[in-house]
Amino acid sequence: MLEIAGGSILTPRLELRRTRIEDAAAMFDALRNPAMYTYLPRNPPQNVADIEERFRRVVQETAQDRDDQWLNWTVWIRETGVGIGMIEATVKPDDHVEIGYSFDPRMWRRGYGKEAVTAMINALRTSGAASFEASIDIRNDASKALARSLGFEHTQTRGLDEHWRRK
Repeated sequence: MLEIAGGSILTPRLELRRTRIEDAAAMFDALRNPAMYTYLPRNPPQNVADIEERFRRVVQETAQDRDDQWLNWTVWIRETGVGIGMIEATVKPDDHVEIGYSFDPRMWRRGYGKEAVTAMINALRTSGAASFEASIDIRNDASKALARSLGFEHTQTRGLDEHWRRK
């Protein structure tokens, strides 16, 4: 299990906060856009209660019936305090990390995803993460471009998912 400090991770433009249930209402606007879920296997939240329910699951940080560690952050613009998305890491017992990210479509193509995921990877690497993997829908060209820009390499395709890896 990786030891990650509970505080925020700061970048020049962003604050990555460990996910907290009390932030659900402030994140609703960023997480409800249906375009965000085009390539994700879940439906957009219909209300704040949907986000609270999801946050309640992920703040447990231990997957039920598995040895995985869940680490999740909400992403905020430091200057304005506006929530723009989430990043997540599932740490396996061998310290291999599966990452995920989702951002408000109104914030796409501004470099926020790269900035946030880079900061998360750096924090996880400092804490002992061995390698990183992302599973990306084969149709999601923007996400594949982000993974490539972060140093990930395509390793295989299975069905609708491409698997990308970075050491």
